[in-house]
Amino acid sequence: MRYNKFERHIATTLDKYPHLRQISKFSYQRLSYLIYRKGSFTCELHPDIHMKGILKNKNNNDAFFGYYDKSPWSYDGKYYLVHIFNKKFKDRVKIFVYNCEKDSLNIIDETPAFNIQQGAMLRWLDKKNYYCIYNTLKDECLVAKIRDIISGKEIKTIPMPIQTVNHEGIEALVINYKRLYKIRPEYGYNINVKNFSSDMPYEKDGIWRINFNTGKSKLIITLADLISLDYNKTMDKSQHKINHIIYSPLGKRFIFMHRWIGPYGKFSRLYTVNSDGSGLYCLLDNRIVSHYCWLDNKHLIVWGRKNNLGNKYYLLLDKSNKSHVIGNGVLDAYGDGHPSISPDKKWLITDTYPDKGRIRELILFNLITKNKIIVGKFFAPWMYDGSYRCDLHPRWSPDGSKISIDSTHEGFRNSYIIDVKGIINNDR
Repeated sequence: MRYNKFERHIATTLDKYPHLRQISKFSYQRLSYLIYRKGSFTCELHPDIHMKGILKNKNNNDAFFGYYDKSPWSYDGKYYLVHIFNKKFKDRVKIFVYNCEKDSLNIIDETPAFNIQQGAMLRWLDKKNYYCIYNTLKDECLVAKIRDIISGKEIKTIPMPIQTVNHEGIEALVINYKRLYKIRPEYGYNINVKNFSSDMPYEKDGIWRINFNTGKSKLIITLADLISLDYNKTMDKSQHKINHIIYSPLGKRFIFMHRWIGPYGKFSRLYTVNSDGSGLYCLLDNRIVSHYCWLDNKHLIVWGRKNNLGNKYYLLLDKSNKSHVIGNGVLDAYGDGHPSISPDKKWLITDTYPDKGRIRELILFNLITKNKIIVGKFFAPWMYDGSYRCDLHPRWSPDGSKISIDSTHEGFRNSYIIDVKGIINNDR
């Protein structure tokens, strides 16, 4: 029931015509669903796993963690962060901590600075304390708060909203969520603020680096800088943005995507750069780049395009043109997903977008044995589609024994913990 290469090629070609693509996609997906739907199917799990949902009683609520590039678990696996969203109050989201040992939820705070795909960029600050950090609003400005989940005490307010935090928990990188909302609403914030706007000059917008101890920030890369690099006609009359910034494990470099959308369609470039903004290097510039993660401090796994090989998962060596296809003929058959690497570097977990029967798959791939295992299949109801969709966004626990996903297969958005020890231990 998966969409084949020809169908995905047509979808990519239609990127040049956004409105036609939207209408065609809407019609084709629904026609396909009428043909391939599987009745009352909701979820199918591998026999060696166990799964439980965080939200036990929905009560008009949705629960989710957010993006795939960070873990909801505390460093010791005792606590789990989650957003809870009440459909009656769409202008805010509540932040909870789930006690994995006591099976209990406690509220931390609420914030209007969120979106459905990534939440409030909620995450643990470091591996030493039970401190979490998340974006919020203060004095009509976008900021980030650091809070102790044990005492409930607010530790510090950071004067800018975070995109990613380094492993020491002492600095972050910042992007303009107002510009993101204008171009791609599901990744931006729909609130009026004083310190950011959707139409900031490209010379004054880009990536900021902020120090938590001093509160001082610096614009280290501008959109104007990126646009000027190998400028081409596809950028004419386009809107530009930066998104999906991830620090390397040691925080010395980071990766990000420069994307522009205009009369010629959608284009993306992938860059790595030193944490101070120096040493900028373009890893991919073949139009298609989507999701990625660091394997270690020198290598990355990226779903993207190389002209001679097409759209696949690639293992890339930073600051070089060296690459290697991962799961050739196996993973690329599923299309784009959200990849994460297990703590022991042996396993890749990724997901799929809904197939013709509206089924998402969760896939484990052993980087050593090249063995693929389907962890589960999850139905995606039509009410959770488009910008309101719920991607699985798989994330590893610190000890590598569990995976977190968000899913809507039960008819509401919930965050789930999947114990995969039974799979991993049997496939060494």
